[in-house]
Amino acid sequence: MDKIINNNLFNKFIRLLYVATAIGAFTDIFDTSVVGGASASIISSLKITTPEFGLLGSMTFVGGLFGAISFGFLSDKIGRKRSFILTLLLFIIFELLSGLAPNYDSLLIFRIIVGFAIGADYVPAITLLSEFVEPDKRGSSFDFFWIIANVGALVAYIIAFLLVPLGALQWRILFIFGVIPPVMGLVLRSKLPETPRWLAVHGKIAEAEKAIDEIGLSRDNLPKYEKYIEPESKLMKPYIWGVTIPLFLVMLLNIPASGLLELTPVLLLSLHIPKSNTLLFTAGAWVTPVIIGNIVAFKLIDMLGRIKMIVIGAVGLGLSLISMVIFSSHAYFNVPLMLISLAIGGFIQSFYIPVIYSLSTELYPTEIRGIGQGISVGGIRVAGIIGILGGALLLTYYKVPGMLLTYAAICFGATIVTVFWMGKKTETNKKELEDISAIFVKE
Repeated sequence: MDKIINNNLFNKFIRLLYVATAIGAFTDIFDTSVVGGASASIISSLKITTPEFGLLGSMTFVGGLFGAISFGFLSDKIGRKRSFILTLLLFIIFELLSGLAPNYDSLLIFRIIVGFAIGADYVPAITLLSEFVEPDKRGSSFDFFWIIANVGALVAYIIAFLLVPLGALQWRILFIFGVIPPVMGLVLRSKLPETPRWLAVHGKIAEAEKAIDEIGLSRDNLPKYEKYIEPESKLMKPYIWGVTIPLFLVMLLNIPASGLLELTPVLLLSLHIPKSNTLLFTAGAWVTPVIIGNIVAFKLIDMLGRIKMIVIGAVGLGLSLISMVIFSSHAYFNVPLMLISLAIGGFIQSFYIPVIYSLSTELYPTEIRGIGQGISVGGIRVAGIIGILGGALLLTYYKVPGMLLTYAAICFGATIVTVFWMGKKTETNKKELEDISAIFVKE
């Protein structure tokens, strides 16, 4: 555990860090939910089909794939803080342009670049949390990140509902509103220092000492931070089979999570539920339970550990999806019970989402932490593309059962990979980052 010499200064810094990083997550999920919340107005005003809407929704994940991987490398080269600020600047410009897009084709392009910025932002944001927060609070810090993120989803769906009377203008105003949080984030992020761990492994000892003094840590931590100064290829090699490949597969759990976040209004419309009710039902039966689940997970994640949280969340969501299939079928059609199943799924998936985003940043050593996180977030973005575009296609051609049963199968498959491939070796709960790295990187 890092030595702290000024608790008041360090705690003040940690509060700033939590908010500055979480604003990026709020921005992401608000933006993703805007597309879902404005689905009806986008489809009608741009005169597009459900698969074309699915393509539009998946564009942020396409861009996010490239953003995560490129900024994974970049954050290791230029630092966490510079990357952290660049991503928000890029998002602000192209989120505004999304609201002003003249047609479907231009909107597709803008959404790709918005997605690039979002995917890029996760890498330095989560890496900053892992490199600053104490081991016994690291899990809850990741979960706080997602509590704020899903508040963004709830806000997006509520505003979308209130703006329904504006018709074709609804989605444009929602995108423009999306610029406000990242502007606030830029101000807060400018006050954060670069992480001493990154500075130390890049030989910037004087700057590392200054950053340590600024946040109330002891300079005695520096020798520990410098521990893994090796070529990137040498550091990466031990991780490929034991971490990178299985973790990439576990990231596919974002397929059902992203698909349900964005496609639930369309799914409910396909069951002949009135348009305005689909937004309220999505906010009440998916987004709100997700937030409640995050709050519960905040207490559990550092108690149960990362692997158990993945298993509980994945199995629980899989079973909830099967229940939704039953209650949306002709024989047992029951909207209240289907919405209850959706709510249970939203609650329980909150157990694994913070973990799949954060586990890689705990496992990889400082010098390649950005790369490792970039690969994992890239996997999550691939899952988002499949979840939204694939989900829209399944909904169009195989209806509600085809979409939900496919999502459920992914949940159970990821559970098998987590238990039998990753296992106890990749448990990071309450461990010092350098101690975790020592399991894979031999001195």
